[in-house]
Amino acid sequence: MIDSQVPLLARQPILDKHQKTVGYELLSRPVPNATPDWQDSHGDQATSEVIINAFNDLGIENVTGGLPAFVNFTQYWLENPPILGCKYVVAELLEHLELTDTQADHIRNLREQGFQIALDDFTGGTIPAAILELVDIIKVDLMALDNIEQLRDIMAANQRPGLKWLAEKVETREEFEFCTQSGCDLFQGFFFAKPDVMYGKKIPDNKLTVLKLLRVLNNPDSEVDELTRVIQADPQISSRILQMVNAPAFAPASEITSITRAVMTMGLDRLKSWSNMLALGQLDDKPVALQEQAVTRACLARQLAELWPDMDKETAFTVGLFSLLDAFVDVPLKVLCEKLHLPAMISEALLNNSGELGEMLNVITRLEQADWSSLDWAALEQRGLSSQEVSLAYYDALIDARDLISSQQ
Repeated sequence: MIDSQVPLLARQPILDKHQKTVGYELLSRPVPNATPDWQDSHGDQATSEVIINAFNDLGIENVTGGLPAFVNFTQYWLENPPILGCKYVVAELLEHLELTDTQADHIRNLREQGFQIALDDFTGGTIPAAILELVDIIKVDLMALDNIEQLRDIMAANQRPGLKWLAEKVETREEFEFCTQSGCDLFQGFFFAKPDVMYGKKIPDNKLTVLKLLRVLNNPDSEVDELTRVIQADPQISSRILQMVNAPAFAPASEITSITRAVMTMGLDRLKSWSNMLALGQLDDKPVALQEQAVTRACLARQLAELWPDMDKETAFTVGLFSLLDAFVDVPLKVLCEKLHLPAMISEALLNNSGELGEMLNVITRLEQADWSSLDWAALEQRGLSSQEVSLAYYDALIDARDLISSQQ
């Protein structure tokens, strides 16, 4: 856990056309209750906070897992680039910067220091040739276009060999497919976490098997022996549970070789949480980014539950994990809650953001989307959750999620 004062920070995955995570954009706001105008005028400080905390206090490896970090560069940072000693940084030049010959000199200097260069939120026009030859990536904001077809015109007007195009704010599968067909290489948005809802279609057998397993795991009336038998009957989950409980991150006193002993060591609630996660991991038709996002939500929920008055940590973990369950199995959440016979407080949290668990889930999704201004920070402070504690919980969750995912591989 980090002791120094840290700002709010969020990371958003950047995927390639195969839906593999290839980088993260780092987003930060130093003051949670600041107005948008204040935040825009203090972009220099926001970038400074990202760089100081991500690269110095936290360690970029913990934040991005060694993948490239996309960081916003204001005019100040363009003229005064930080010495990061890291070649995996993409400097995003903000959309309001003037693309002049002088800027070309600054960009060339960045490249010489090892930075990759991206133009952020590009929405049209012709990029000067002196700038275009220095740019590695152009990010097009789909929501800022009059229509999505405009993307192809923008690309045709500013094309050159080796240039990569990144479509950002991709929210649907249809948008992803259109951008892929148009020649985009990279994608940012929450399209991968949206279900392809299969109304009136048969659920594939592998997903039915997972749902049956989840139903037993989350039945409050299930006995320990029954749960143990169910887990033991699934060789993949059994072996991975033993892998995880014996991983260095969890430091067992001696090697654990049976599910029964794993229950005794971990506790039943933790065993359920891990088994839920592993069951969803068996759905290999989904991108790794979805599992990473779900596990990060679950770990953040557990971190917040330690601070949130009278909240059970493992129940919170389940709510965070299941908040993307519809995207895993392509079935509406309402139907899933009924199929799994989830406890009412979990169902209400997932479907309506109701109750304490629902309020916590709302905090998590807003943090994930860097939508800090919409959070009721005064109410969170009354619960004992300062912006400092929420920030630290998020950082710890990133590390916990990475450890959990790596321990099952």
